[in-house]
Amino acid sequence: MDFLTPTGVIKPLPQFMTDPAGNPVSSEPVPGAELPKSETPTPSPSPKKPDFDLGDLESAPGLAEYSEHAPKGAGYLLSLATELELQGHWDRSLLAWERVLDSCHPSPRERRTAEDAVARIRPTLTHWNIDPAGDIPLLLQLGNPRRTSDNLKQAAQQAADFLRQDSDHALLIEARITSSRSGNKGVSAPIAIHFSGSRKDQPRLRSMTPGNDEIEHHRLLILSNSYQLVRQELTDVDGIVPPQSSNHPGNPKLDFQRQVTRLHWLRFAESLNRSSSGQN
Repeated sequence: MDFLTPTGVIKPLPQFMTDPAGNPVSSEPVPGAELPKSETPTPSPSPKKPDFDLGDLESAPGLAEYSEHAPKGAGYLLSLATELELQGHWDRSLLAWERVLDSCHPSPRERRTAEDAVARIRPTLTHWNIDPAGDIPLLLQLGNPRRTSDNLKQAAQQAADFLRQDSDHALLIEARITSSRSGNKGVSAPIAIHFSGSRKDQPRLRSMTPGNDEIEHHRLLILSNSYQLVRQELTDVDGIVPPQSSNHPGNPKLDFQRQVTRLHWLRFAESLNRSSSGQN
């Protein structure tokens, strides 16, 4: 600050600070000068929402709903299922999630996403079949070469009840045990197990050898072998992708709940009940 110049006296500006044209400083823009552009970004248009074929939302879907979209791949069905879920169509969303598992070949991540969704949604919905008269009957048969204990009978019944529930009551699965009347033929003698319907050809058989007579042990063996029988049967059924190999050997219930869809169960029952000519 200049403390030496008297108040009111204006000193001339140095030459380098004066306007060469002698014009007073103006805050107005120079005519013809380009004004700076606004820094506010122009909002970009929102991306267009994919156009999904949600189906006829006014009609009741079938268990095979959305199978026609399988050629579009698991990614499309994942997005379709998500959109249906967001719109509150829970029953249809579950069907689309199931198509990822039984109609496509998803990546491990896509499969896990679909399995998680099925496990989350299915318990919240009513049974697919609420009319017992519409159940498709099947037998879970065990051939025991020795006398059958009460624990094995109870385990077989519990397994059959679980399988019927897993089919969403679309199937009526009953346990039947054929025992030997000649007494004990050895503790290690294997028990034959198979499913049967009205089909007359030789059934697929598996055998299991219980290590003890505990109910939980019997039930584990029955369900583990049942899963393999369902998977093997569906391998020969056209138009559907069979369940994967067991991912939960210590808990076969999870294999059924996460990998076997209701359409799997329907095709399984149709295969066991088809006529000898191969027609449903």
